[in-house]
Amino acid sequence: MKDIGFVTSSDGAHLQCYQDFKAYLDEEIYLPMLGNVDLTGFKAIVVPDFSNQALLQRHARQLNDYLAQGGFLIVFEPNRMDEWLDVVSVQWFSRETEDWKWWMRPSGRMEAYQPEPRHSMAKAIPLADMCWHFFGAFRFAEGATPILNLDNDEGCLMYDQPLAGGGRLIASTIDPHTHHGRRFMPATTRFLNGFYPWLKAEVQGRD
Repeated sequence: MKDIGFVTSSDGAHLQCYQDFKAYLDEEIYLPMLGNVDLTGFKAIVVPDFSNQALLQRHARQLNDYLAQGGFLIVFEPNRMDEWLDVVSVQWFSRETEDWKWWMRPSGRMEAYQPEPRHSMAKAIPLADMCWHFFGAFRFAEGATPILNLDNDEGCLMYDQPLAGGGRLIASTIDPHTHHGRRFMPATTRFLNGFYPWLKAEVQGRD
């Protein structure tokens, strides 16, 4: 079994990310051809931000079945996973970053924090490397572990949810791949530099 499959819509940012992190990724999966791929042959599948929405809808059943059969799916926004994941309830709501230019201001900060006790991903990636902006938020999922929350716990920007049958979903409303691939927003590069080594170790630790 392979460790990590990376789904790409052939967006230039996706392709650049795959090249940059291919040491941790086992296969690039072309989204239009997803139906020809046996996802159960991967310990984890990453769906990067700004994937093709129509194609995600078209292949929704396959992605849901992967989760239901014990797969580990990581989805970054804005991919509106609440509209195509039905094996698990994903409650997304509209919520904009209060100040999109906070990072340009002295002592500026995004209105988010890492809950305690910290998730293993948060131990691998500091808060500063998880903050640039976000696209909406999630209602907290019962039984999930929060990774990144809004200050007042109004919503969760990233959580890790185990499913019956052994499946696992990491849902996120941040968009690191698009920014890193286009070489804009250094925090996103730092995030992915921590995320992919963490994910590789995480899936290998499940053996």
